[in-house]
Amino acid sequence: MLQSSEKDRIDDCPRLSMIQSLFDRPFARFSESPINETKGPIKRNKRSTETGEETHRKRPKLDDKTQTLKRSLSFGDCPLEKQDKIKDVVGRMVEDSKLIGDGSQTCSLPTLPGKHPDLQNITNQTVVDVISGKYDDSIGSVLIVDCRYPYEYDGGHVPNAINAHRPEDVQSILDQHQRMRNAAGEKRHIVIFYCEFSSERGPRMCRNVRKADRDLNKDKYPFLNFPELYVMHNGFEAFFETHENLCEPQGYTPMLHKDHSYDLRHFRSRSKSWNGGSKRRAPALRF
Repeated sequence: MLQSSEKDRIDDCPRLSMIQSLFDRPFARFSESPINETKGPIKRNKRSTETGEETHRKRPKLDDKTQTLKRSLSFGDCPLEKQDKIKDVVGRMVEDSKLIGDGSQTCSLPTLPGKHPDLQNITNQTVVDVISGKYDDSIGSVLIVDCRYPYEYDGGHVPNAINAHRPEDVQSILDQHQRMRNAAGEKRHIVIFYCEFSSERGPRMCRNVRKADRDLNKDKYPFLNFPELYVMHNGFEAFFETHENLCEPQGYTPMLHKDHSYDLRHFRSRSKSWNGGSKRRAPALRF
């Protein structure tokens, strides 16, 4: 039993007092910090003082949340008739890979399986047939896009092809749709992309044009300014091997040509910045 003098000394020392309380109540929980015996007025949370009716009034209704979510989904905003039309178009394109981008009709050119199954691939002979007028009864306007670097393009390209390899060229291509529509009249207008092997740069440009076209016409789905896009299978290398006499000029400058190492570094750095620094393949944009 503690003497009164010892008890007074313990009471004067908060830590000793806490230890003494532990002996008196061995299962009590305590803190290492000194116990403040002074109790101020209890602060009540404003929310806790609200009546049930007030809380219910302030809480968002489920219908309000549903409407907010619905507004964030463009498909949900469409009338039911429009939703049915979209479902029908997507369903037909899933079943028939030969349909053009807006699902309205089949491709005007014969296609073949290629390195990029989400894109429509055509042979270099088909490109020659288009240039020579074999498909003039159905195609009224053609844009051929060479996606190689300028020094490659200058060394030889497909007849009448334009050079487009930069990100800003996507918009330049889209800007030509009205001119091409006017020239085509009731016939179709098509775009053909290629690069050296049609493995990376040509397909990438094709996908980016399609994506930009979808974004531009997102409120008019499935309408597209350019519904019919193609990639020339195996690229300019294969075209040059079989149709050298048609090339303008009649030559072939590879991307890795030793005389253009500086140009390659320059254009490749810009290409990597467009891709976010990687060569990851872009997602399929068929729909």
